[in-house]
Amino acid sequence: MIEISGLRKYARGEVVRLEADIIFTDMVSPYPEKTIYFEIDKAHGDMLADDSYDAFVLVPLFVAMYHKQDLHIRGNISKKLYQNIKWYVRKIFCDYSPDLSNVNFTVDGFTEPTKARGKIIGTGISCGVDSLSTIYDHFVNETDPDYRINALFYFNHDIHNYRKDSSGQMIFHKLCRKNRQAAADIGLPFYSLDTNLYPFNETIFKFRKDNWLSMSYINAYSCILSLGKGVFRYYTAGGSTYDQKKIFYTDYHDRDMAGFCDFYLVPLIQTERTELIIDGCQYRRVDKLKKIVDWDITKKYLDTCYENKSDGSNCGICGKCLRTLLALEIMGKLDDYADIFDIEQYKKISFANKIRCLKSYGEKPFETENVDFARENNFPMPTKRSCYVLNGKFMFVKD
Repeated sequence: MIEISGLRKYARGEVVRLEADIIFTDMVSPYPEKTIYFEIDKAHGDMLADDSYDAFVLVPLFVAMYHKQDLHIRGNISKKLYQNIKWYVRKIFCDYSPDLSNVNFTVDGFTEPTKARGKIIGTGISCGVDSLSTIYDHFVNETDPDYRINALFYFNHDIHNYRKDSSGQMIFHKLCRKNRQAAADIGLPFYSLDTNLYPFNETIFKFRKDNWLSMSYINAYSCILSLGKGVFRYYTAGGSTYDQKKIFYTDYHDRDMAGFCDFYLVPLIQTERTELIIDGCQYRRVDKLKKIVDWDITKKYLDTCYENKSDGSNCGICGKCLRTLLALEIMGKLDDYADIFDIEQYKKISFANKIRCLKSYGEKPFETENVDFARENNFPMPTKRSCYVLNGKFMFVKD
């Protein structure tokens, strides 16, 4: 059995930590961490929900189901969250990955429903296309104060940010500075939250190879639930459309939980006081980019790169940069983004990238939508009348 207990909140220097113990009673724990915690600046510590274990459920549940161990929470959680895990969430997890098994899930009790809710309507800021699209819709263009974003968050919870050495913290703080400045230019307060959830991902990642996205996804929702005393509505920026989820969801099986099941899982992991909304599935990514392409914030801060370059610019040649720059090229907007992308590097491989998109048409969602976007805009792409050599192999491209 795995037990979660000892919920506590306390100050540590300039931060406040919300923490609980994780105890393996029938097996030797393969994880370096003996606790799970969330930390935020002391000035905002009142956001952390120390009256509920809601934030300490999802990751331990994934871990328990992976190790075929029952999970017990020695305290109270949201009754809504408990009922949904009891009847639905465990089955969704099992459908997602054959490595997960149904286990018993028990709690000591339930938090008292309260009329007192936080006042924050939040979303994350990473300055990616999805993130900026959500902010543009629900802050720039939203007029209803009950649904207009009033705060931006950045969580240190996954492989891109978390490292045990100083270089990882340097990356995290660099990204915090960039996103904090972007938030200031947008005109919204910025909050960063640190956590130690990633070591649990890292250990399972070693077991399961290329599957870190499985837990990174639920890490983010654990962070949101930890802020239950401050946040009452939170938009998460979805990466694919409803149609793409229907067509390509099998490609995400046992690899990326967001792509596989987020539009029906997320409504089941919210609580009585924290509403979760997946935003952006109503658009293709190219349409999000088209919507925000002339926004000055996008021209200054758009960040689509895997490389974490020291100067904060985008490399222009990684997978995420390539799909973004092809869409910008189709729109005739490449030069507008020359200050933050390496356009010259992109141009050297742009033709080969177009061939890859055509080759992957109908098989990969973002390559497919870029090809469709090119056709909609009468943008010239390679045709079947030519033969190409790509990575040392001859290839014909079909129209």
